[in-house]
Amino acid sequence: MVKLRFSTDRLVELTGLEVDVLKDALFRLKCEVDESQGTIDVEVNPDRPDMFSAEGIGRAVRGITAIELGWSPPETVTSGLKLVNESPSSRPFIGGAVVYGVNVDEQFLVELIQFQEKLHDTLGRRRRKVAIGIHDLSKVRGRRLTYKLVGLDASMTPLGSSSRMTIKEVLASTEQGIKYGGLSVVELEGRPLHPAIMDEEGNIISLPPVINSELTRVEVGTRDLFIDVTGVDEQAVNQVLNVLVSNLAEREGARLGTVVVTKAGQGDVARPALELRPQRLELEYVNRVLGTDLTIDEASFALLKMRYPLDESSLAGNRLTALVPPFRVDVLGQIDLVEDVAIALGYDSPKLSPVEPVVVPNGQLSLMSRLVRKSRDLMVGLGFTELLSYLLTSYNVLRLMDLSDIAVRVKNPVQSDLDALRPSLAPSILTAMAYNVRKRKPVKLFEIGKVVVRDAAGVAEDRRLGVGLMDDSVGYEDVQAVAYSYLRSLGLTPTAAPLTSPRFMLGGRSAQLMANGVPIGVIGEVRPDVLEALNIDYPVAFFELSLVSLSQVITNGNSGQVA
Repeated sequence: MVKLRFSTDRLVELTGLEVDVLKDALFRLKCEVDESQGTIDVEVNPDRPDMFSAEGIGRAVRGITAIELGWSPPETVTSGLKLVNESPSSRPFIGGAVVYGVNVDEQFLVELIQFQEKLHDTLGRRRRKVAIGIHDLSKVRGRRLTYKLVGLDASMTPLGSSSRMTIKEVLASTEQGIKYGGLSVVELEGRPLHPAIMDEEGNIISLPPVINSELTRVEVGTRDLFIDVTGVDEQAVNQVLNVLVSNLAEREGARLGTVVVTKAGQGDVARPALELRPQRLELEYVNRVLGTDLTIDEASFALLKMRYPLDESSLAGNRLTALVPPFRVDVLGQIDLVEDVAIALGYDSPKLSPVEPVVVPNGQLSLMSRLVRKSRDLMVGLGFTELLSYLLTSYNVLRLMDLSDIAVRVKNPVQSDLDALRPSLAPSILTAMAYNVRKRKPVKLFEIGKVVVRDAAGVAEDRRLGVGLMDDSVGYEDVQAVAYSYLRSLGLTPTAAPLTSPRFMLGGRSAQLMANGVPIGVIGEVRPDVLEALNIDYPVAFFELSLVSLSQVITNGNSGQVA
């Protein structure tokens, strides 16, 4: 959940509702609410970024209480601003907009900063994917802005500072620079460069995704805003821009201005483009999913309350077409509209009363699902902590561990250190061990997850259990005891056989792990040179087994026990 704080009076003013009615409406919108001493704390689902601001909450509440129905895109004017995008390789996409007449006061300034940071944390993936810059339009010099790479010797006065700094100094000494400075630096021809937005006079007004310039600071009294949104994904950039300006346009007296984004070879594009997206909805599908008997008029009214305009020409028979507003980036298909119908009706509505099924299903979990659950319970019972990590890993780490020959490499990775699909759980577990090397010993980690292995026959996916043990003194016998205990708990007989290719493990201190005589994995001590390269100065023992192979052993009648 995303936690937000607003003035109670502010939300009351935006909705025209008494506090108790307002709180009830927010609860119906799946929000947790806590009121105290003139403020309301609202916890919003992260899939509803349109409700991260007071204006967005006001719009949603006025809808579900039927004060306002549907939604129309605000009219836009041409701002006269042009953004020249030279497509910096580390963050190649940019969008922009102008919002006139926001008239910033102290309360709104606090809300604006909160809105910006919550968008950064969610849709922006903590600025890795998307970053937002908000500027006082009156302080932007010229009408032609350029987005390009600049050297780290270029200078600016960062927001909150009174002195001019080089970009290198900004990245090294400011709080934002230390936190986000490593996200977008690239090296071309041996020279480090960073994306920047520059005004017509050559001043840096923004250093995405790090910090804005003091030159265009937004403060109490600012009337008009210029907004830039940059990122590594064009769709995400446009989504964030649309959410941001759609909400700001709800502010009384606000007007939107378009910014022309131009890129060599691609022509000019005006942003923002607040377009409605048609989404067809079958009434039979709604009633089947919800267990209701709604009419087309009832479903239509429910969607209007959730601020969807409707294509009037589609309201015939048993289907309709809702027009999805640009701020509803969470709506991907029919099922999302069905959920909103249920929200509009209210989960306590008599129309959503549970109905006894005609046939009671008698299903059960698959063997693999049961094995995963059993494995998790056993490892936790043995004192291990579960790890959840990415399928992607570093190709350099795989090469270090002699795993690169069986790995699938990513052609265009978003992050340079996540450029291969892991063929083993060992890189993930060892990387986690490196982060926990100073923690109290022993460090005992396990992971159940997917791997992708490439061989002469092609590429195959497998689900595995990986287990790592790090301590002041740990060896083969210690991890063998864990592996054997795990297999015996499943009713299987564990043994070991010689291992022809130990890879990242010590020869003579590693083996092939067997269950009832069938090879299922590997076990052993990790090589000291691998540990040293990963900055792990304690011994590590490890085993990994295929849950697919293990399930086949159990299925083949080899007395395995999986409850």
